Amino acid sequence: FVPDPRFEEVKEYVRSGVFGTSNYDELMGSLEGNEGYGRADYFLVGKDFPSYIECQEKVDEAYRDQKLWTRMSILNTAGSPKFSSDRTIHEYAKDIWDISPVIMP
Repeated sequence: FVPDPRFEEVKEYVRSGVFGTSNYDELMGSLEGNEGYGRADYFLVGKDFPSYIECQEKVDEAYRDQKLWTRMSILNTAGSPKFSSDRTIHEYAKDIWDISPVIMP
């Protein structure tokens, strides 16, 4: 496939140092080199990039409507207790890692 020009632009933006002096070689290698299961862009981020942009545009549009955004935020929060990070970490600790919580004074 031919990568979306915006994807190439974003990669160049990351390389420019705008996000700081961190080394992004591993990230770039996973998108362009042989890292990531032996082939570039194993998870097809470049292929899916246009849909990421479209989704972000929808998020931006929803955010501009304060009433809609507030409603969506409340409904999202109300629907998330089952998937809370605290519950997930507790279950991983108990069921997978077989460790107990440390009681802090």
